[in-house]
Amino acid sequence: MIVDFHTHLCDRDGVAKPFWDGWAEVSALRINRPLERVQKRLPEFWDISGDMIVKDMDVAGIDKSLLLAIDWGLARHLGELKVSIEEINRIYIDAVNKHPQRLIAFGGIDPRRDKAVSLIEKFLNEWGMKGIKFHTAAGFYPNDKACYPIYEKALEYGVPVLLHTGEVLNPLYFKYCQPIYVQEVAMDFPDLPIILAHTGGCWYSEAVAICNNSTNVYLDLSVWQSRLLRPLEFYRALRTLLNSVPWQRVLFGSDYPFLKLLVNQERWVKAFTEIPDSAKEQGIEFTDEEIAGIMGGNAAKLLRLAE
Repeated sequence: MIVDFHTHLCDRDGVAKPFWDGWAEVSALRINRPLERVQKRLPEFWDISGDMIVKDMDVAGIDKSLLLAIDWGLARHLGELKVSIEEINRIYIDAVNKHPQRLIAFGGIDPRRDKAVSLIEKFLNEWGMKGIKFHTAAGFYPNDKACYPIYEKALEYGVPVLLHTGEVLNPLYFKYCQPIYVQEVAMDFPDLPIILAHTGGCWYSEAVAICNNSTNVYLDLSVWQSRLLRPLEFYRALRTLLNSVPWQRVLFGSDYPFLKLLVNQERWVKAFTEIPDSAKEQGIEFTDEEIAGIMGGNAAKLLRLAE
């Protein structure tokens, strides 16, 4: 089973315009294309039905994808959203209901919202979402006590919490996304599975240290696609990671659809399932058990999925 642990649904209204402007600028630089050309392709990323991601999953051989709803509604400088956070989460669960064998959803919430706890309880209890997503770049730290009632609900329902870590696009702030602030949470909630998205990004070393220090902390590999542009460096980095933390707590992820102009889903899956001889010739090797765990086995255990 192959499970993509980090994906999203996108449309024009679910994320404010300043984000899309920043995404287009960064993407144009990464793929070396004119900004105007990238901006014209934005509608290719907008699909809230789940049909687009399932089609790309079929091509790539991905069995299940975890959709992560995002709440940036209270972020400074990002502008107002045209839909409520409850409507955004409803879109995600509607996509899951349309593709129940392929898609899973985590509810996204900013803990500073009025009735955040009751909303999360609705998402988990009534709608059947399987976890919680915090995007702290909206303006709060993960160890802010406002988050703790949400963590307690996650424990009550036996679901994981996924936290964005690492850099973010303008006009959001990096400072809230440093993994070090998660250590306190991991210690205060030792039975709560916590996933550090993007393996800490620019704070990679912190994320690895926290994962090693806390048996309830996991790392996802989304946004590592940029490393694949230099394949041997990518495989060295992956081997180093697996030499540093238990492979049982590393999860395949893509951040779909945001990086598909750089590395599509099929190529990203094959980076793990078809490791090139050039890496093996350099003495960079992975066991079948490691790859099977990263690509889906670890996620299946975490989410209690039937193999």
